[in-house]
Amino acid sequence: MASNLTGSTIASTYSQLLHVDGGPEATEKIIYSGTGTPTAVKIGTVSMSVENIQFDGNTIRTLDTNGNLTLAPNGTGHVGISNVRITGGSISGITDLPVADGGTGASDASGARTNLGLGTIATQDAGSVTITGGSISGVSFSGTFTGITSITSTSFFTDDAAAGLTLTANDLLADGTDTDIDIDITPKGTGEVNIPKVDIDAGTIDGTAIGSSSVSTVKGSTVLATQGAGYAAGAGGTVTQITSRTTGVTLNQACGEITLVAGSLAGHEADEFTLTNSEIAATDVVIVNIKSGAAAATRKYYTAAVTSVSAGSCTISIGNNDNGTIPATGTDTLVLSFAVIKGVTS
Repeated sequence: MASNLTGSTIASTYSQLLHVDGGPEATEKIIYSGTGTPTAVKIGTVSMSVENIQFDGNTIRTLDTNGNLTLAPNGTGHVGISNVRITGGSISGITDLPVADGGTGASDASGARTNLGLGTIATQDAGSVTITGGSISGVSFSGTFTGITSITSTSFFTDDAAAGLTLTANDLLADGTDTDIDIDITPKGTGEVNIPKVDIDAGTIDGTAIGSSSVSTVKGSTVLATQGAGYAAGAGGTVTQITSRTTGVTLNQACGEITLVAGSLAGHEADEFTLTNSEIAATDVVIVNIKSGAAAATRKYYTAAVTSVSAGSCTISIGNNDNGTIPATGTDTLVLSFAVIKGVTS
């Protein structure tokens, strides 16, 4: 068709004639109607073949109601869309999209969770979460917790001085719905529970030694023992007197034994010596008695008493209640036992 065939020339007689402006050349052309107006073109209903298609507008659509628009590449070819946005419809029948490309790499929920590393916690409701493994760190907990049977943490149970379990409130309670429930704090191996400041208002302490490894103070308005009260191993000691029964001895222990010089004692007489002992305070009470060393016939005549107490020492007297010397012949080697009982005057 000649390039000079224009809509304005043929409009009067060929108003429905279509022509290509510019003639048959290897360039993009506009198809005009006989009136010189650009018009739409319907391609054959079977097929068409073109090298490339360029749209000046931005819409491709079918005219039939509910008609599909199908793009079917040939062989191993594919439809390449460099920038796509899908605002409706559905996508089906495609290969699982890899995680690297923004997909899950799976065709079901279980496989997707595995590929994304979510685990079973991803399927749990916020109000019903069960954690059966792993660890939790850098998290603040609040509210009420039930069903916890143990807590294992490298920050709770190491030598790290900054580690520990801090209670912002002041109560550690058993489940309030139960009765007669013990709270057990059990250290491992030779470890111990250290409480630098404690106030026990009720209950009992049993099955254990108090202050067995170091000097301790036990205070209370009433301290009662069901079996025995006294000093544990390590609190006592022994000392032997030399020269005479008036020679002083030194033993810096809260209790112990003093072996006197072998000798005899005239009737109604007494020998005194000084026990130097840093455990004795001026307000303390020192108890002394004869443990052994007196003959059976004369031991009833001996007396042992503390005649004075001062800070760091006391005076001990050994007396004879009989008229005659004891023993009548030979000597006795008396062994005395003593104990310091702490006392105050206010």
